[in-house]
Parts: sequence; C-alpha cells; structure tokens
Amino acid sequence: MWDIKCIAAAMCFATSNILFAVHTSRLLLRPNLTDDDEEEGTSSIELWKELNPTHIQEQWARMSEERPIMASASLLNVVAWFLMIGPLLQSAWVLSRGGRRLVGPHVLLALLAVCGGLVELLARLFYVGMMNAAQWLARDFNLD
Repeated sequence: MWDIKCIAAAMCFATSNILFAVHTSRLLLRPNLTDDDEEEGTSSIELWKELNPTHIQEQWARMSEERPIMASASLLNVVAWFLMIGPLLQSAWVLSRGGRRLVGPHVLLALLAVCGGLVELLARLFYVGMMNAAQWLARDFNLD
C-alpha cells in the first residue's frame, strides 16, 4: 500500500509541476507589446502605469485563458501533498520501531508532515479562491 501512495503522489507532483511549467512558459512567451495603434517602443509596464484600458482588458483576457491551467496545477499539488502524508506517517512509525525508539524526532516528522499538508491545502485553496474572485470581478463588474 505504501508504494501505491508514493507512486500516486509522485505522479501528482510531476503532473502539477509540468502544468506550472506550461503556465510559466506561456506567460513568458507572450508578447509584451500591444498590437494597437500605440507607439512602437511602448512597453507593457508603461501602458499599465498609464492605466490604458485596452491594455488592461487584454491582460485580463490573457489571464483568464491561463486560469484553468494554474487552478489544475494547484489542486493537483494539494492532492500530491495529502497523498504524501500517509507514507510519511508510516515512515515515522517504522523508523521509531513502533514507538519504542527515539520517539521525539519521529513525532516531529509526523507533525511536520501533517502541518505541511494542511498549510499547503489552505494556501492553494486561498490562491484558487482569489483567482476565481478576481475573475468574477473582472467579468461581471463594469465600473465605467
């Protein structure tokens, strides 16, 4: 049973890291200049500082295209961390010889595994929730 959990966690970690890499490469490879009738040398940061509405709208459209990839990667990462909690707890139990040898460090290992999984869950779910709220605000609210 140990091996199946570890293999499943490794597959989830690998898949989420691949999705994170795809997301990052798509963000880095997109053009920084707009195709509008702006000046030729204007960078996206200068357009953002000027609060150019066309530029901001294009940026939100690009982010909404990338949102499913990022949300999938985050949720797979959470699943991977939770799949790793079981084998880490089992490892701590086996290494302590059933709770008879050096219990303190092994309890610490078990606590760190559980706390790390919970913190990852909260952080990723907050991040996915913030992305969804930002998408909802950008899509449904018109402040003109």
